[in-house]
Order: sequence, then C-alpha cells, then structure tokens
Amino acid sequence: MNKALFLAISFLHITISHSENIDKGFSVTDDSLQISVSSPRDKIIHVQVVPLGSQPSKSLIIPETSDPVPDCQIQKGDNYISLRTASVTATYSYTDKNIRFTDSKSGKQLLQEQARSFEQKKVAGETVWQIKQIFKLHPDEALYGLGQYQEGIMNYRGQKAKLVQANMEIVNPFLLSTQPYGILWDNYSKTLFEDNEKGASFWSEVADAIDYYFVYGTDMKDVVAGYHRLTGKVPMFPKSAFGYWQSKERYKSFDELIDVVKEYRKRHIPLDNIVQDWEYWGDRDHWNSLRFDTVNFNHPTDVIRQLHDRYNVSLMLSVWPGFGKKTDVYKDMEKIGALFDEPTWADYKVMDIYNPQAQKIFWEHLYKGLYRTGVDAWWMDATEPSFREGFTQDKQEEKTKSAGQTYIGSFDRYLNVYSLFLSKAMYENIRKQDNKRVTILTRSAFAGQQQYGTAVWSGDITASWDVFRKQLPAGLNLCMSGIPYWTTDIGGFFVTTRGSQYTKGLADPSYKELYLRWFQQGVFSPIFRAHGSNVPREVWQFGEPGDPFYDGLLKMIDLRYSLLSYIYSSAWQVTANSRLMMRGLVMDFPDDRNVHNRADAYMFGPSLLVKPITKPMYYTTEGAIGTPDTKESVYLPEHTGKYWFDFNSRQIYTGGKTISYLTPLDVIPVFVKAGSIIPINKIVQYVGEQKEEELELRIYAGADADFELYEDDNKTYAYENGVYSLVRFHWDDQNKQLSIYDKEGTFVNYPQRSFRIKLYIAEESSSNYSVREKLIRYENKHITVDMIK
Repeated sequence: MNKALFLAISFLHITISHSENIDKGFSVTDDSLQISVSSPRDKIIHVQVVPLGSQPSKSLIIPETSDPVPDCQIQKGDNYISLRTASVTATYSYTDKNIRFTDSKSGKQLLQEQARSFEQKKVAGETVWQIKQIFKLHPDEALYGLGQYQEGIMNYRGQKAKLVQANMEIVNPFLLSTQPYGILWDNYSKTLFEDNEKGASFWSEVADAIDYYFVYGTDMKDVVAGYHRLTGKVPMFPKSAFGYWQSKERYKSFDELIDVVKEYRKRHIPLDNIVQDWEYWGDRDHWNSLRFDTVNFNHPTDVIRQLHDRYNVSLMLSVWPGFGKKTDVYKDMEKIGALFDEPTWADYKVMDIYNPQAQKIFWEHLYKGLYRTGVDAWWMDATEPSFREGFTQDKQEEKTKSAGQTYIGSFDRYLNVYSLFLSKAMYENIRKQDNKRVTILTRSAFAGQQQYGTAVWSGDITASWDVFRKQLPAGLNLCMSGIPYWTTDIGGFFVTTRGSQYTKGLADPSYKELYLRWFQQGVFSPIFRAHGSNVPREVWQFGEPGDPFYDGLLKMIDLRYSLLSYIYSSAWQVTANSRLMMRGLVMDFPDDRNVHNRADAYMFGPSLLVKPITKPMYYTTEGAIGTPDTKESVYLPEHTGKYWFDFNSRQIYTGGKTISYLTPLDVIPVFVKAGSIIPINKIVQYVGEQKEEELELRIYAGADADFELYEDDNKTYAYENGVYSLVRFHWDDQNKQLSIYDKEGTFVNYPQRSFRIKLYIAEESSSNYSVREKLIRYENKHITVDMIK
C-alpha cells in the first residue's frame, strides 16, 4: 500500500490515547499524531500537528517575548476538547479530527479545518514529510496577502499562489481574510496555496510538522497588528527615507553622482536620497569587495561628508550577498567553506548567510570598507539569493536547490528565508554601532523581516502599462501580509530591452507618459523612489521647465513634500499601532463587496484614496493620440461621512458610486474621506531644511475625525525612550469644534507654534465645498477651537 495513502487512512481511524494540558493550551495524542493547540499571544492560536516520532525544529520567525500570556480555559467534552481565550476559541473534534475556530463572545464560526495529510519523501538526502492542510471557508469571505506576485491577482479566493522567492516575487506566508482572521503558515520550503471547491489549502515540500498560527482581530487592521505582535514590530525609518530617492543603474563615479545632486539643488527640486548602484568596487573579479574602487570612487569618506554637510543628502549603497574571487572577503569565506559553487551570472559566489561565522566575516569587511565611510542606507540586492538564470520562480527554485546544503540544512528546507537571515544580521550589527536608524532595501522578504528596518521593491520589472497595473495588487497584497514598506522601480527597470516596446527610450513620448503616470503613483507609495536601467531617471532628462513631463514630475515631487507630516505621522502609526500606510480598500471598507477584488485604487495613510492612471491617454508608440480621452472611472466606497472631497479641486462626491473623473497629464485622482484631518507642509528642498512654526491643518467635515501629529529628531532611536512629540487632534463634527490636546512625549521642537486651520464643508446644493479658516497659537496645552464663531 502507498505510504501516503496508508497514513491518510490511519488518520481517519484514530484511537485517542489521551489529552493533556500543556503550557498555554492542550495536546491530543492519538495512534499517529500529536496535535498541540496553544495561545502564545492575545487573539492568537498556535496549532502544531506532529507525526509521532518526528521532532519539530524551533521556529525561525517567532521571536521570544515577555508579553503576558493570555488567560485561557481548557474545556473537555465526550467528543471535543477546546482552548478558550477572551477573544477566540479553538475546538478539536475527536470525531472528525479537525479544529474549529470561533469567536469566544458571539460563538460565530471563523474558520474550520477540513483535512490534513502527511506524505513521507526523500528530499536532498533527508527523509521528510510533505504536508497539506485544508481549511473550509465561508462562501463570501475574501483572501489577501501571501506576499508579492506578478499575476495581477488581488483577491486570492478561487486562486493559486506559488510561494517561492524570485527576482519579482516576494514570499510572506501570511493569509489575511475579511472574516477577519489571518493564517501564518510557519514553513520555509516551497509552498503552494490554492483555494478551490475543495477548500483553501497550504502544501509544503519539506516539513517536520504542520505548523501554523491563527490570528484573530476585531477587523483586518487588528489582524495585521496581531501578525506584528507575533513576528516583530516595525521600527521607524529616518524621516528622510520618506522624501524623494534618486537612483539609476548606475552612476559611474563619485563625480557624476555629486553633479546630479548639485543639479537637483540648482534647480530647486526636492531631494533627500541618492543611490549608488553596483560596480563602485571595480571589475567583476572584485565583485562586491565591500570597499570602494580607488579610481572612480576615491576618498569616499570625504565625498559622503560633502553629501551630508553641503547638500543634506543621504547615500544608499548597493551591497550583494556574493563576492568576486579576488576579494579579501571571498578568501575569508572560502577558508570556512561558506561559499556556494552554484554559478551566478556575474561569476561571483554567493555566501552561506545561514552560517554565523559567515555573518561575522561579512560584517567585519563591510564595517571596515563601507560602514565607516558614513554610508546612510543599505541596498541589499539579489537576496533570493540570485543565481544564474534564476529570474523566474521555477528557475530560481531549481538553481537555489542545486546550491545544496546550507549551514543549517538543505536549501530545499530553507528555500525562502535567505533574505530574512541577511536582513537580521545587517540590522543587528548596525544597531550595535550607534543610535542612527537602520534603512535597508531588499528584493526579497519573509515573515518577521519587517522588524529589521527593511523596505522591499518589486524587482527588475519591464516598462509597460500592463506591468504597471500588476504592481498595484502585487504591492497591496505584500503590504496586507504585514510587510508595510514597499516600492517599485518607477517606470520599470528594463525600458529598451527584455521585450520592452519602448526601444527609443526617452525619445519616445509614450514612455514619458508611462513614466509620469507611474511617478504619480510613486508619490503615494511608502517609499518614493525612481530607479531603472537603459535610460537615466533624473527629472531634467524628461525635459526642461515648461515641458509637460518636466513640470509634471516636479509637481509630483512638491506634492510628496507637502504631505511629509501626513506621511511621517502615518509611519509612526505603522510603528506604534501596526497600521499599514498603503493598503487595499477592503481593509477600510470590508462590507462593501464592490472593493473585494479591486486593486485599481487604494488607501494611503488614514484618509487618502488614490486612483493611479494605468492606461495611455496621450501617446502610443506609434505617436500622439488625436483626441485624448482623459476620463477615468473611479469607484468611491460608501462610508459614514457620506462624502469624498476631491484633493485636486473643490468638488465633492457621494460615496457608493462610480464617477467619471478628468485626468489630464499632470493629475492623479486623489480623494479625501469626509471626517479627516490632514496636515499640509510648506515645500522644502530636504527634510529638516527649516522649522515649520506654522502648519496648515485641513479638516474635511462630515464626520468626527482624529489625527495624531508625530514629530521627533528624524534620525535616531531616541523615540523608543519617549523622546518624541505627539499632538492629538479631535474634530467634533456636530459642534464644529477642533480639540488639540496636550503634547505628549519629551521631544521639544516648538515652545509654541501656529496652526492655520482650514475647514472644508460640503455644499450639497452645488457639489462643491466651502472653506473656513482660522489661525491659532498652540502652546503644547489643550485648546478647543470653535470653527463656527
């Protein structure tokens, strides 16, 4: 008899041996399995199903915590045993051998296991279990998360996903449901998710046990907060990280890089970050030597000091996880056997980041050759890790497995967590040096990586409208899986090559139109970053003042900087309350079925609905369109405040409707939910250029509103010890009064300041809004402002 079939049959004829209470839960042992159910955190249930004789390894993604264990009760009946907490109950049935999750207060069923299977296989010379867990879902629930994939899928109901890292795919095995709950699948090997008429299932190639966490919440936002409590909370980036990033593949000398920064300052175009891509180390034999080439990148400490002191610009540097054969770091890695022989496209060898000694060698060389020069941020490229021909998921899987054994086991078992180990090593080493905030950009991620000061980007994508459209569901699902900081190569990485239709590059106005529309979306991304190959990305490469493309790009950068207080305060909410800066509409309007599959618009920060333009209106590669059709359909969800305010004009719209909106080349549709407070900044050339003693506050009436204005020193971790400023605002819509509460925190920025309050009130008769304005002084003490008198 087939062993897998025998195991499946045996599970259907279990004889219960006994059940016992364990720490924070219970364990049931039968003829073939041990099923453990516990509650390690509030609103979270841990399920582990282990074939007898197997020994599950310690989780790589669940850190130790001192959080109090939630109170729980074990209840037993003739046919069941259950673990009950204040919020969620998990009940194991002796009859069907499955677990059911219910709300402890209402009794509402949230999720139910349907079946499971174990199949014993030989993988990479190791006898392992291939596992599958099937869940029974509610007919009307929608599913999100799992990471970033390029198929254009928003709602994973009735869909498949292959959870394997690749150049343009990012794995995070956290599934988010509208019920609302999440499932964190604790496995690091190749994993397949599928939802069909038989149920929703996870299958993994290499395992010792079925191991997952059920995360419950009052809403989808609360579920993501539970994921962060479980896997690690998100630290603050420096405020400059939320400014504009100028990057391209690549600057060939420090002289070229400095000239670009000078030009930004000369043209008064805001800029906070410049990026040096690869080959600053010299030739391929010295690939990623973790030092600067002395020919074109000489005196790095002096150059970086000049960037800081004269231009107030931060430098991000590209660093790879592999090394050329003539580098010192290669030789040191080779001595301890910490290099993989699997070929790479540039003939470097990838290091075994799972080896603690390799991590130590890597950091020692990086510290000596790069960190001490003053580099501000770290671009950890190719962290799948990248091998030759590993561009697609299938090829990446094949080549990574071919690399063989890592320090902790086979790549078959640890296929998806290379980036997690690398990010952790970088973050922890940098934090030991000083109090400067860590900024890391990686091409891959995994559960828990958000705690290591990382953002991710969507890989080496090709310029096209279709690819641009697909970035939206890709990025939204990644963010909704709990990885909050995401960006893309604006305009696509490949422009004239790899099958792109824009072979003329910047000589083609149809590409410039795509770039500008993509750039507009970038303004409303967590990280606003231009990067790519084939064509330069500096603003003036797209025209000069008076040209619609130049003017359009400059308008968007200015818009980003006008929203810096809104964005930075949203970043604080990510850190303090596990909110997501960028998220699908379904997270804010889960009861509106019209948004369950919608990825063409999203929420940015607490109040802004953004609808990127993802189709050409003015040009094709054949030339100009005769009469541009600039109308765009926008669906505005219904909400308690009734109205949506047009951010670009004085129009108002009623929610629950699809509107037709004019979108000329320099306009991206943005709407503000009635019942919102938004701070607006004066335009600066870089973060911290000047103190803002007068700040504009826009109140969009129609419902009560709250906002927390967050400020700190912009650079250090002093906020972890309460050195920040938090000013809470509450808008009482009925009485038209704004309450500004006592400043919280010990950071002293302004002994007093002015708020220019602008109240936007919908006028139903005209479909417009009126504005009332007051200038008030705030001395860090509670004040109530009556906007009618």
